[in-house]
Amino acid sequence: MKILFVLGFPNPFAGAAWTRIGFLSETWSKQGFAVDVLGTFTPNTLNQRGSKLFRNRTSIFNIIPSIYLDNYPLGFVINSFTSFLASTFFLVAKRPNVAIVSVPTGDAGLGSIMACKIARIKYIIDYRDEWEDYASSKFNGGNPKWFYQLLKKSMAHLYIKSCLTITVTSTFLSNLKCRGVTNIALMPNGADTSVFRPFNKSETRKKLNLAESDFVIVYSGIIGEYYKLDIIIKTMANIRGSTGSFKLLLVGEGPDLPALQKLSTSLGLNDSVLYLGVKNNLYDVAEIISASDVGIIPGIYSKGQVAVKFFEYCACGVPVIAIAPNDSDIAHIISEYKVGLTIPSIGENELAKAIHKLYTDIPFRVDAEKRARVLIEEKFDRKKTAQQYLELINELNIKC
Repeated sequence: MKILFVLGFPNPFAGAAWTRIGFLSETWSKQGFAVDVLGTFTPNTLNQRGSKLFRNRTSIFNIIPSIYLDNYPLGFVINSFTSFLASTFFLVAKRPNVAIVSVPTGDAGLGSIMACKIARIKYIIDYRDEWEDYASSKFNGGNPKWFYQLLKKSMAHLYIKSCLTITVTSTFLSNLKCRGVTNIALMPNGADTSVFRPFNKSETRKKLNLAESDFVIVYSGIIGEYYKLDIIIKTMANIRGSTGSFKLLLVGEGPDLPALQKLSTSLGLNDSVLYLGVKNNLYDVAEIISASDVGIIPGIYSKGQVAVKFFEYCACGVPVIAIAPNDSDIAHIISEYKVGLTIPSIGENELAKAIHKLYTDIPFRVDAEKRARVLIEEKFDRKKTAQQYLELINELNIKC
């Protein structure tokens, strides 16, 4: 069977979207399936355009031109059109049995879905985030409201017409059903337990020049957007001296990095806030997480969002502090399985109390570490999810 993934980024890249799609594509390629990934390139990523082989198994084709414009509706329309043209050409040439279109990004996704319809290729939607609402909240200033309303209705119609829509949390599933999508299945994110696992803490701390006595907080992912990392740094300044020697490790990239580094300097935290750069090797990320005492998620943009970093923290046996509403999916998981603490709203005092709790209550922290690893092994192991996903596709290839 020939399977095509469409992921609207210059692939591969260090991010949650590629973590999911890259793992699925590699796993299925090892099982003998012909798997391709169709991606984009931008003026800033021209060096990633064209085709390449990922780990000698999966063929990646970054051939969809994409641009960023401050005028979101115009940029969305242009990118959707270029995606439609490139995807149509690719689908006609390759003729996959099924295309799995991963959204976000919505513009590349929309173009590829329309191409699937023209080329008469069965398609599945891999719905990872409520991207339509996020786009509306981010770009709505000065942009016509009708555009977002039309976009959301149009996308729901395309989801309904797909062979299947697969989403990652129960809240997303419920919200899609409210939009009329009934051909839907839940396939949560997770972590590769063979990569993300508890490494020897003493050894990993030596590699990172961390002391055994340091209380280490880690953040891995996008530095900015809806993740409020400045709150963590301000909180660290406020609790300085009350938690002994502490460190914050930052892994990733994003628009807020320069401002955060400037803030750290102004608060005298240059030795405490350590930026470790982008880590494309997942084993490196796993080692950094394993060297830490707490993994932090400083905010979510929707109640259904469960960040991939949550699963990676837990898989490495690290408790989690999440800033999220009590009725959110991630808060429910943390509370039910006792793998950390949730703060319902962004605030330095509340975060300071949570950090102090995990710093002082060692029995709770140790128990949370053990429960976190077991949770991933039992509920969110990517290997199990990949097999279940494949079984769904095999059924659809016959029935759809």
